[in-house]
Amino acid sequence: MERKRPRPTMTTWITMAVVVLASPFSIRNAVSAESEYVDAGRGDVRIVRPSDFDPAEPLPLIMLLHAYAYSGEIEEAYLQLSSQVDAQRFILCLPNGRRNFTGQRYWNATEACCDIFNQSPDDSGYLRGLVDVVGAAYAIDPRRIHLVGHSNGGFMAHRMICEHDGLFAGIATLASATYLDPDACALETPVHVLQVHGTLDVVVLYNGGCFVSGGCYPSAVETQRYVAADNGCGAAPDPRAGSIDLVPGGGEESTISTYASTCSAGGSAELWTVPGAGHNPPFGTRFAEEVVAWLLARPAPIPGPDADLNGDSRVSAADLGILLASWGACTGCAADFDGDGTVAGFDLGVLLGEWTP
Repeated sequence: MERKRPRPTMTTWITMAVVVLASPFSIRNAVSAESEYVDAGRGDVRIVRPSDFDPAEPLPLIMLLHAYAYSGEIEEAYLQLSSQVDAQRFILCLPNGRRNFTGQRYWNATEACCDIFNQSPDDSGYLRGLVDVVGAAYAIDPRRIHLVGHSNGGFMAHRMICEHDGLFAGIATLASATYLDPDACALETPVHVLQVHGTLDVVVLYNGGCFVSGGCYPSAVETQRYVAADNGCGAAPDPRAGSIDLVPGGGEESTISTYASTCSAGGSAELWTVPGAGHNPPFGTRFAEEVVAWLLARPAPIPGPDADLNGDSRVSAADLGILLASWGACTGCAADFDGDGTVAGFDLGVLLGEWTP
């Protein structure tokens, strides 16, 4: 008997209509002179690299996650991140989500968006593996691996930082949200998170809501607050307002809210609100310029030496005793924090600097 495919839900048709009506851009070729391809098990994925690429130079990686019913190429045509590959020096990766029963590409992200037919692809595992494949093909700076996601791709970016702790230095999302339940995602390692959201978005509402299929999501402000809490930030944004020019001809039309000064090292939560903008604001290259610069200015912190020598989650007299017992020539000793083959004054200073009160 022939297996019948599920009929598309109202969500499918509404989203498809919005994509068609709100996508006045055409596909353009990448600005960078060099495009290559890798395969992590789902076919070719385009990589855009600087035209003066040096294989020995570790570069940041930015992976672009497309919106529902888009592709990596369509998303790139809209956001034009490749326009910055030479100017800001990074490697751009353009993966594609799987197609659902109606032929639309999507990411299996949060419970709200957008595995409409419950096909349950392991997109999280696929994208994690793709990072490894790109890292094997190019010299990637491990402290500067980032995601940029639009709509469904932004929901996917939030899932990725929750499920792959410490891998990503930062993500930037457009027109998306995190999990509705703040307990569904608990970041163990701080990460920089930037949101960009238009106040008149009718697809993913700025003030939060539910899709026709029933999946619900928090508002832009709630998403920022949830991320701030996960990053160990204070209870309120930094007491300084700012603005930024994202839409050509509009001046500094977008407002900035940020949690940064009170956050744990390596983490922040920032929201750029674009007044009067919908799901696909007419950015030109402004989004690419500003968002890439924001991400690349925020690498993951350099891991410090682990002065907890006895593993009791404290740096105390017990660890000092271990260090003193190892004093002098001691190749490979845990107390040789600078790796020079000798436990000496520098190593003692490191331990005292991490002393637990």
